[in-house]
Amino acid sequence: MKKSIIIFCSLFVLLTNTNAQKKGSFDVFSFTTPKGFSIEKTGDYAVIKKDNGLQYCNSFVMRARVSSGNAKTDFDADWQSHGAKQGLAQPSKTTVANQGGWTITAGNGTANFQNQPLYIAISTFTGKGITYCVVHYFNEKDRFTSDMQAFTASVVPSESKTAALAANTGAVINPVQPAVAVTGGSQITKYITNFDDGWKATAMNGYVQVTKNGTEVRLYFVNGKLDGQRNKNTGDLEPYYWNAVVTPAFNAGQTYVREKEQYTMGVNDIWEAPVTDKQTGKSGYLGMRLGFSNGACSPIIVIAPDKNTYNSLFSKDDDFAKMSNYNKFAVTKKDLIGAWKSFDASSMDYYNIYTGDYGGMATASTNNNFIFNLNGSYQSEHTGTSIFRGVLKHGKSTYKGTFSVTDWNLTATNRETDDPGEFSCQFEAVKGGYMLRLRNKKYSGDAMGLFKSK
Repeated sequence: MKKSIIIFCSLFVLLTNTNAQKKGSFDVFSFTTPKGFSIEKTGDYAVIKKDNGLQYCNSFVMRARVSSGNAKTDFDADWQSHGAKQGLAQPSKTTVANQGGWTITAGNGTANFQNQPLYIAISTFTGKGITYCVVHYFNEKDRFTSDMQAFTASVVPSESKTAALAANTGAVINPVQPAVAVTGGSQITKYITNFDDGWKATAMNGYVQVTKNGTEVRLYFVNGKLDGQRNKNTGDLEPYYWNAVVTPAFNAGQTYVREKEQYTMGVNDIWEAPVTDKQTGKSGYLGMRLGFSNGACSPIIVIAPDKNTYNSLFSKDDDFAKMSNYNKFAVTKKDLIGAWKSFDASSMDYYNIYTGDYGGMATASTNNNFIFNLNGSYQSEHTGTSIFRGVLKHGKSTYKGTFSVTDWNLTATNRETDDPGEFSCQFEAVKGGYMLRLRNKKYSGDAMGLFKSK
């Protein structure tokens, strides 16, 4: 399959040959490393790099993921993860093309790093149910253009592995389908949690259902396909999600809008209406509040028996927001068995405290990988990569030992000498599965949100 990338030019360049030095593979891909480049791999990306002390180029192949179904949405997510973290809200230029069943969205921009230009070029490939991207960071565009084009063109996904990835993840779940408790397959054992304050949480197919004394709260999962279809030219999103989430499941009467206070940060309008459940015929009073994280929406709706009950329980925005804390399920050894991973990235700008001059940006990323075995043993690997002033540093720690778990607590042996390896743990339901959250009890900053990889 031929592919192309735009790097500060207006035409896609089709390549069939590369200045090859070494063949490589990562995730579902095979590729060719250009002459003079070295390669490193982590759980979430492979990076080829070349640095002679003055000129540098770091090119990343990111792990494939399930597509949102919209090429622009996939590219926007990649730009948010890479370009935006270098201070670029939008790419300076984007181009879209179609080749071999893939939609290729390419964008680039120039950031300021140490008073020198830092060039960023991203190509996102969307098709066949998945999406992936190739990202380049470099400081001389003319010097590395041909190498980057050759490398991007050489990245080829395996047809069989691509199909398997899309098939194993499954179709996008419609958040308004009939409520069915998720208990089988790759799901967890304790999918119901009874809280001390009387609320009961159940992991459903599309949302977490939280109930108490005849009132039901639905914590809908982020749905990439649903988010990708909304109008990007307006911030008035309540009508869209009301029609997508509420209307298919309920017959609604007169709708009322409880508007947020002016200049209030982190607060959203709340839409309300008397409703009748289309499946059960049961009447009630419903409120909807939207929550957002990194542009993705998690609607929260409340269905109370009547308006008075609704007002007594949900009189303000925070009453809705705190319900997200009930997406919490106990952990068992059986459900832990397998491989889990996480990836986090951050950036920080530096300024001279005396002159106010910009000192550059530092970026850092961490990968955490755990394997829990049936015999009670575990192994974990923790890697970190940072870039500052064009210098890339990489560190890694590995541990092996035994583990034990009891609902909300996990203990792992043979950590650092001053770390007893005691973690609080819980499962959090997400679309298609569960996230494992671990937080070190002694070092609270050591917190991980891990997804099961196999």
